[in-house]
Amino acid sequence: MEKLIVKNFGPIKEAEIELNKYVVFIGDTSTGKSVLAKLIAIFRDSLFSILGSNNENQLNFKDQLIKFNINFNTENTEISFYEDEIKLLFLRNDFIVLSDQSIKEDFRKEFKELHKESLKNFHWPKFLDFDEEQLTDYILQQTFSQIVSTYIPAERILVSLISNSISGLLANNVALPECYKEFAAKFEVSRKKDNIYHYKDFQIQYDFDNGRDNISVNNSKILLSEASSGIQSLIPMLLVLDTVVEEHSLESSKLLIIEEPELNLYPTRQKKIVDYFVGRIKNISCKLVITTHSPYILSSLDTLLLAKNTFNEYPDLKEEINAIVPESNWIDYSDLSVYEVRNDGTIKSIKNEEFKSIDTNAIDGVSDIISEEFDRLTELRYAQ
Repeated sequence: MEKLIVKNFGPIKEAEIELNKYVVFIGDTSTGKSVLAKLIAIFRDSLFSILGSNNENQLNFKDQLIKFNINFNTENTEISFYEDEIKLLFLRNDFIVLSDQSIKEDFRKEFKELHKESLKNFHWPKFLDFDEEQLTDYILQQTFSQIVSTYIPAERILVSLISNSISGLLANNVALPECYKEFAAKFEVSRKKDNIYHYKDFQIQYDFDNGRDNISVNNSKILLSEASSGIQSLIPMLLVLDTVVEEHSLESSKLLIIEEPELNLYPTRQKKIVDYFVGRIKNISCKLVITTHSPYILSSLDTLLLAKNTFNEYPDLKEEINAIVPESNWIDYSDLSVYEVRNDGTIKSIKNEEFKSIDTNAIDGVSDIISEEFDRLTELRYAQ
């Protein structure tokens, strides 16, 4: 079991997170949801890099933070990341690896074998036959396939608006956080992989043709940059996610982090997003971390839990359950971590152990407030 423990880092005072296959952070604005998600990426990638090399001091935590546009004082920060018997500790501005040496040697051996295998299956191109654009695409493709974590930012709509300028943005080293540039590079690779992407659940078709990002919705074809804000947020997220799923040769180390998947989407599409995510990654060794403000995201996940729970209790009803929720989308309770990130800098698990579900009080908290105000106003009005 992977685990992250954070103390005194930015808005986070204390947090302990179990990294199951699906991890969800929900909470108010500026409580630290994205900070925790980014720390998961930093420490997971750092552990992979350190154990895959012979230099345990090669990583600079500050550089990793800058990559994710984080600038906090870390003098009193303590962060621990656990991967089975290996512990990566950040204390007093230094990385420290604590582990059994045999485990580290086994990891390095496995890492080297993976590397040898990738070289064996690698077809070296004749670079002289490539023009500059082809060479750039090739390098992007090879780099993308080796990236451990994939971060899909809330600002992903930017790549839809400037899709014709992505190559220039990357080539000219525009002053953007490195994590945004990485996402732009992944989108650049993803949109050129296939001629057409069909997203039937969303009734959208995407194609990249002659340098143009085209969207077909309701038999109408428009440019992505002219589409609704919901589609501009949705398409880059889906394209990159699909490419990550297809490029899982290093599957044991894949991690997807998606900020606010619900951005600009109607509740029914938010539900479809959750179904799509789970259906795509359920059967591969890939973890998914989501930050959200949306109770619809939680409710959708809760339904997928209920489907699996019902099957566990009544296996004879499998066919009937599958007719309501496809088995490909069922989630096992043990595979999910859900945390409310609070304004006081702490977090709380909102899983309900008794019912093997997500705490409905956390889901319906805002609805309760609205309902209470509505009832009081109604009572006041009709008391006159």
